[in-house]
Amino acid sequence: MLSAKQMKSLPYFFKEIPDPRRAQGRRHQLFCVLAIAAAAILCGMEGYKAISDWANNLGKKARRRFGCRREDGRYVVPSESVIRDCLVRVGPESLDNALKGWKKDHGRQDNSIAIDGKTMKNAIDEQGHQTHIMSAIGHESKECFTQINVGTLPPKGDEEAKRTNEIGMAIPLLEAIPDIAGKTITADALLTQRKIAEYILERGGDYCFTVKENWPVLLADIKLFFQDRQEPDYTVTDPPDHGRIETRKIWTTTELNGFLDFPHVGQVFAIERQTIVKKTGKCSFEVAYGITSKPPEQADAEEILYTNRLHWGIESIHYIIDWNFDEDRSRIRTGCGPENITRLRRFAIGLIKSKMISKGLKCRTSVAQMMRQLSFNVRQVLDFIKMTENSGAYTTA
Repeated sequence: MLSAKQMKSLPYFFKEIPDPRRAQGRRHQLFCVLAIAAAAILCGMEGYKAISDWANNLGKKARRRFGCRREDGRYVVPSESVIRDCLVRVGPESLDNALKGWKKDHGRQDNSIAIDGKTMKNAIDEQGHQTHIMSAIGHESKECFTQINVGTLPPKGDEEAKRTNEIGMAIPLLEAIPDIAGKTITADALLTQRKIAEYILERGGDYCFTVKENWPVLLADIKLFFQDRQEPDYTVTDPPDHGRIETRKIWTTTELNGFLDFPHVGQVFAIERQTIVKKTGKCSFEVAYGITSKPPEQADAEEILYTNRLHWGIESIHYIIDWNFDEDRSRIRTGCGPENITRLRRFAIGLIKSKMISKGLKCRTSVAQMMRQLSFNVRQVLDFIKMTENSGAYTTA
């Protein structure tokens, strides 16, 4: 049983999820199974077998805290088959709602939210189609607000189906976020759509979109205006932490606001990126164009450049998931398993990134290092998910 001090721990939020299993023969509480799975994934466990192995190595006190069943004077952890059965059958929407409740109580605040999709390449169903997930990630916290399954796609790519699915599911994804008022929604060129922009404005938010070849007239108009650009409105050079020096320059204008065929344009911008690899001296150069609903008095050139930069953090989350969990080769494919596992992975990455930011470890520690530390220290895992008395020391709100 959960004590009063644990009432806002991670298992508390899982207690609201309906149990899809029949009551007969049910030996382990659903919240216990899901909490153990979330904690194991926080330590980098990739699949059902790895989660089960992690659970079997838990000590008596940790098993009691998770709410494991007591049998013959000892606490028994759920088996691999029980873990698999629960994750395959639990409704993804229910799990997503539980984790949204956690973020509401314990998550960091975000001024901007990035939306993007990712294909689970090896999660192939009986029809031979891959699972494609779209998620909303906070710029500042790196935490996942929500995710949605946008459908299944043939392995050898129907890109048109992918584009159609993502565009059609962007608004339902945003509808699952309770409050986007005052936040800026960022997206790549695929989701630069009139209906999406209008929906965001109707809910009191703002957009910051990239413009590419899928909007040929819009892109041509912006390119023409910035063709003879002079001194940039703002310039920033990143320190060479990753073996490269990147300089970004931005130009903004309001002169195209009433001319462009797009709703509620507040500013148009061009961003020039120059990257030099220190070891080889190789230099790359690119120019990106975009639009935002924020006028200059709400967002100057520096803020637009910062927001645009943070948007691509969602790609780093996808990279981290692949690197640490080998998701593209994951063979979890049955039932709701792929959706639930990838949601717990996003939860784990967001929680770790948030802790690293709050503790000032962003530049000194990687997510992989933090996962290794957690795998050696169950007490720290329990602190992360608010299951110890001193969890207040790890508060991220």
